[in-house]
Amino acid sequence: MKKSMKFWALLPLLAFLGSCISDEENLDVIYEQDLKKIETYIQNFPDEYMKKETLEGTGIVLLFTEVVEEGEVAMAGDTLAVDYTGMLLDGTVFDTSIEQTARDNNLFNESRDYEPYKVILGVSSVISGWHGALSLMKEGEKATALIPSAYGYGNQSAGSIPANSVLVFELDLTENRPYQP
Repeated sequence: MKKSMKFWALLPLLAFLGSCISDEENLDVIYEQDLKKIETYIQNFPDEYMKKETLEGTGIVLLFTEVVEEGEVAMAGDTLAVDYTGMLLDGTVFDTSIEQTARDNNLFNESRDYEPYKVILGVSSVISGWHGALSLMKEGEKATALIPSAYGYGNQSAGSIPANSVLVFELDLTENRPYQP
């Protein structure tokens, strides 16, 4: 009984101390945890990759499995077509533009068109991690993008994606139509 009373007596103090940590400090802690998770994922990456790029200041990492020597990287305003599969770090697929992948992961929806997703770089309403990752790619390249939660859905859950989740996207940039002012 005394232990229970001590706990309840300390509860307001614990709540107060917990509230002394700012949201920004919490975000910094989560970001650092995300970077460690990404590094562990890279160390255990099951496929060979040809090139690794990190979008400076974001922690977004691309592991390129197909590289194109010619051509320009995507620029803001370009219209892109991207085949993709989105996963959690544990490999759980939560979305894809590829019909067979959807079927294989019990995500198939008859009313959906399975085709490359159209994105206007820097404009379209997709997670900011996509804009960052795609800005490192050229038409014809394939890469696995590792996106810290701050550039995904942050502290919000989205469907089957838990809050503060590092996201993994297999991206295939099938088309890049340059911006025409």
